[in-house]
Amino acid sequence: MFKEFSDPIHELIKTYDCEIRIIDSFPFQRLRFISQLGIAYMVFPSAQHSRFEHSLGTMELAGRIYNSLGLKDEKLYRILRLAGLLHDIGHTPFSHTTEVLLGDKSHESIGERVLFEEGIADILKNCGYALEDIGLIVELAFRKSNSLPKIITGEFGADRMDYLRRDAYFCGTSYGFFDYRRLLENMLFIEGKKCVHISALRALESFILGRYFMYSQVYFHKVVRILNIHLEEVIQDFLERGLLSQKDFYRKTDSHIIHLMLDRYREEKVRRVFAREHYRQVFSTSSEEHFEFVKKRLLEKYEEDLLRFDRASKRVLDEDIPIWNGNELLSLREVSPIVASLEDIRLYRIYAHPRYKEEVREYVRKISK
Repeated sequence: MFKEFSDPIHELIKTYDCEIRIIDSFPFQRLRFISQLGIAYMVFPSAQHSRFEHSLGTMELAGRIYNSLGLKDEKLYRILRLAGLLHDIGHTPFSHTTEVLLGDKSHESIGERVLFEEGIADILKNCGYALEDIGLIVELAFRKSNSLPKIITGEFGADRMDYLRRDAYFCGTSYGFFDYRRLLENMLFIEGKKCVHISALRALESFILGRYFMYSQVYFHKVVRILNIHLEEVIQDFLERGLLSQKDFYRKTDSHIIHLMLDRYREEKVRRVFAREHYRQVFSTSSEEHFEFVKKRLLEKYEEDLLRFDRASKRVLDEDIPIWNGNELLSLREVSPIVASLEDIRLYRIYAHPRYKEEVREYVRKISK
C-alpha cells in the first residue's frame, strides 16, 4: 500500500504503509496548520507553506541521501525516512517564532514527548518496530545521534536541503535554489563521514551561498524580525491572561492564536502585528559595540516600551564539510575561497514606536557622529 503526494519541490513523494499511518494521525495532521516561516507571509505574501509538506520533503530527501551514500540496509532506510517524517512533529504555533516562550524546551524535546505521549510510538509498534528501533528513530529525528552520518540534520542534511529550496520557492526569491541533484549524486560515505566529491564543489558553494542569502534577506528581514518580536509579546500576554495554557501549547495551531488575535483586534499589541502598526527600524549595525552604545544612550532618553532591540546571528558553517578529492578528505574552506571569504552574519537592530520613529532616528544620527 502506498500514497503519492504531488509536491512543487520534489515533484512526487511516495509514502508507504507505516508512513501513511503516521501522516494520518492527529499530531502529524496538526502540522498542516503550523506555518513553516511563522508570520513571514506578512512580508512575503506567498510564504504560506507549512511544516506538513516540509516534513514530507525531509523524509523524501533523507531516503535519497541514504541511497546516494551507497548504504544498503533496508530497515535502516525505512527508519531514516520515518525519522525525517517526524523531525518537526514538536513544532509549536508559528514554528521557531514561539519556541522561545517554552523556556528550555526545544521543538526537538517536545517532539520526543509527542512521539511517546500522543500515540506515534504505538503506531510504530503496530508497524512492527521494537523499542530499540523507536529509540533509533528518536535519535535520528531529534539530533541525538553521533554514531551515524548526519543525513537528516547537519550542514547539508535533508532538513536543510528541503527547507532552503522550499522557502525560496514560496517566498518568491531565487536565493535558496541550488543544483541539489548534482549534490545528491556526489555525496559519499568515506572514513565514516558524509562528504562531497570535489566535482560537485560549485553545487555545494551554491548551497552555502543560498543559505547565507536566505538568512540575510528573508529569515533576518527587518520587518519579519520585528513582527516576530510583536507576535511573541502578544502570545506572552495571552499566556499571562490565561487565554492560552503553556502546558498544552504544543497541541495548538497558528489558527488558535489568530482566532484570539482577531477577537481582540482593537488591542494595541495585536494591531502591531495585523494592522501594520509595528515598530520601525531606526538603527542597524553589524557591530555589537556600536549597538550597545546606541542602546544605552536611547534608554537614557526614552522609555523602554517605546523601543525594541533585536540581535540576529548565523554562522556561515555550523560544522565543517569534508570534501573528497579522490585521494584524501579536505576541509571545504581549504578548497573554496568563496566559502572561506564569507563572514558570519551578525545584525543588531533597534526599532522605535511609529509615532517616535523620526525623532528617534534623528537622535541616533546625532549620537552616532
